[in-house]
Amino acid sequence: MLSITQQGCHARTALLLSTRAASLQIGSAFKSTSSSSSGCGIAFYGSTIATDQTRGLRSTSQCPLTLTSSRRSSASSQTASSDALPRMVPSSPVSRTQFPPPSFPPSFGENQLVPVSEETSRRLHNILACFDTPVRFAFAYGSGVFSQKEAGPEHSKRPATKEGKKMIDIIMAVTHTQHWHSLNMAQHPKHYSTLSRLLGSVGIGAVQQRGAKIWYNPYVPLEDELVKYGIMSVDDLCTDLLDWETLYVSGRMHKPVALITSDARVRLAQQVNLASALRTALLLLPKEFTEVELYTQIASLSYTGDFRMSVPGGENSNKVRNIVVNQREEFRRLYAGLMRNLGTLSVEEVNGNRFKITQDDSISTRASYAARLPRCLRQKVQDHYTSQPNLDPAFLKLSLSKTFDTVPRRPSSIDREETLNAFWRAVVQRDDFCQVLLQKIAQTVKGPAWSQSLKGIYTAGFTRTLRYVGAKIGKYFEGKKESEKSQ
Repeated sequence: MLSITQQGCHARTALLLSTRAASLQIGSAFKSTSSSSSGCGIAFYGSTIATDQTRGLRSTSQCPLTLTSSRRSSASSQTASSDALPRMVPSSPVSRTQFPPPSFPPSFGENQLVPVSEETSRRLHNILACFDTPVRFAFAYGSGVFSQKEAGPEHSKRPATKEGKKMIDIIMAVTHTQHWHSLNMAQHPKHYSTLSRLLGSVGIGAVQQRGAKIWYNPYVPLEDELVKYGIMSVDDLCTDLLDWETLYVSGRMHKPVALITSDARVRLAQQVNLASALRTALLLLPKEFTEVELYTQIASLSYTGDFRMSVPGGENSNKVRNIVVNQREEFRRLYAGLMRNLGTLSVEEVNGNRFKITQDDSISTRASYAARLPRCLRQKVQDHYTSQPNLDPAFLKLSLSKTFDTVPRRPSSIDREETLNAFWRAVVQRDDFCQVLLQKIAQTVKGPAWSQSLKGIYTAGFTRTLRYVGAKIGKYFEGKKESEKSQ
């Protein structure tokens, strides 16, 4: 029999899953997709997913930035793509019985499958196989996975093994974190600091829920690799992907990552996360911009307000540029299909493999983007404009009528919808809108970044923390030297 605690966890998981499933309308979205279709284009408008069987999420090599509809060139490419999909880990028995997970066409979320070499894939799966405790979703990221040979000398400071291999960063999502830590400490006690082992899984669970709700074990030797792995719950991960509560892991997933094992629920939430990042970046960009400027804006969202970007011992100041310049093809794979389905962008090839993008910057289009910002960010922007003196009439009407925690993205009341439309149309015409949007993103990022850094002393231990900070200081000054040379 399940304990009261386990029953409560299952109930929360089931309730959250049912809420997400209902709000995303996944049932009606995927019933219309036949098994014979060659692909599935996904257009995101708020929480609604529309499928278009005449469009396909194709590999970058076939269509790097084409915004026209097209099908796969051959059946063999479909087979290869299907074979590349990560294995799926089933949901818990309670969730599966009461709330079946959504079923997807084979090509759904295919843009998330960023290719890595066979050797890298083998190494990552060998690392994951070291854990006996079940993992539902896992991905790797950073210079230990994606080549950044041209990114600058700061990567020479990246911690490495004696064989010269760089430390691999991995994030794993599990069902119940406290139970997972209990089992993992029994299998790998040396992965945890002395203080963590003394407090046990209950203490670890309490500390993990602070800040970004993730627990890191750095400098762990596994399968002749040096690994830093983070643990968080699937519930917390999906919430951050959908709502941008902290932008800590969801922001990391705006950029290319290497999936090790996948989960249907996370895959759906990640697709929403990518669409949110694209719309937010478009709100901050001018009418015309380059492909690199778009990816740079997307990649920089999760670093806005992060104190580590401006202090020694933090991050290399050129980190965003290094990521974008050296992973352009991977960014194309993530966002080309979403850009095509958005329907508000035109792309022009200007020089070989370089593109200029023009967006529809009409008030109605920008208002639709703003109204579909992730819940937490949207609420911050909304509160800013409805709490000031001398309110615009559109702001005042919403301010007087709001008796809510969040404004739904698709109001059922016609009057409410008209009020919201007027509100967001007025917001995007404000001269300070982009500045306010950046400020609210910074507010979202700042707190979790600080708390995660403070948690590192507890989670990693004093010795590992000193080692980590030393490496970061080296990267910071190397990046600063590189910036001075480029000026």
